[in-house]
Amino acid sequence: LKDVVKSYKAGQGGIDGGGFAVMKETDNYLYVQFESLKKGYIDDVEFALTKDTEGIQVRSGSRVGYTDFGVNAIRLNYLASQLREKGWSIDEITEKSHRDYWTASDEAREATFDASRRELK
Repeated sequence: LKDVVKSYKAGQGGIDGGGFAVMKETDNYLYVQFESLKKGYIDDVEFALTKDTEGIQVRSGSRVGYTDFGVNAIRLNYLASQLREKGWSIDEITEKSHRDYWTASDEAREATFDASRRELK
């Protein structure tokens, strides 16, 4: 997981053009900040491996606003695709699995004046 995150290509899918930084790393925890190119918005992403759960827990969230235009899901789906290539079993974040999230993101993209945000999918 750490190798995949650290090899992340900033700017893929029209997001994270400002790059990313690993803020904290331990044997069972990884905290990364991703930055948008145009506005400098920061998204916090955390990965944790605990003894109490199977698999890895993930938290991904924007610091500002009501919605993130789908950026966090786009990023996590990209990372998941890279991990699936290495044999991991990870479900994709889809409109079916996370309906409220995608509805809010789609509505925000349609309402924004920022044309580049309307193009995110």
